[in-house]
Amino acid sequence: MALAVGLPLLVAAIVMAVVFTGTGVVGRSPLHRAVDRYLDAVGGGGTAPATGPGSACPDGATDPADALRRLAPRFGHHIVSSTESGDSAAVNVDLAPAGGERAGSEPAGGDPVAVLLELRRTGDRWDVCAASTGRMAIDPF
Repeated sequence: MALAVGLPLLVAAIVMAVVFTGTGVVGRSPLHRAVDRYLDAVGGGGTAPATGPGSACPDGATDPADALRRLAPRFGHHIVSSTESGDSAAVNVDLAPAGGERAGSEPAGGDPVAVLLELRRTGDRWDVCAASTGRMAIDPF
């Protein structure tokens, strides 16, 4: 009897974990991993990851790392929301100016700065093409 009740609950838990992979329950999406890698490098004072060969980012665009460093030379970050359509994506992020960063790139304090990142995908690689202050309204459904 316990197996008859426990097995469906276990299956339901596994299904929920798979469904919520974008929220960090099991893993992050490739889009979120690309944003984390980019912001970890730039926010830590390092060099921004270069765009990939044949990048779909518009030519002559302002370097997003420069725009972010003007907001804060060092920062932690937290992904708030994102949306993607085809090979384009927009990601709302909160930056926390240096003063602390917890594990997992979560801001540890200070006044967060709302930032919108625009990304383009080439093949299976996401490149950060632009950064600006503010938010994009993203419908969660």
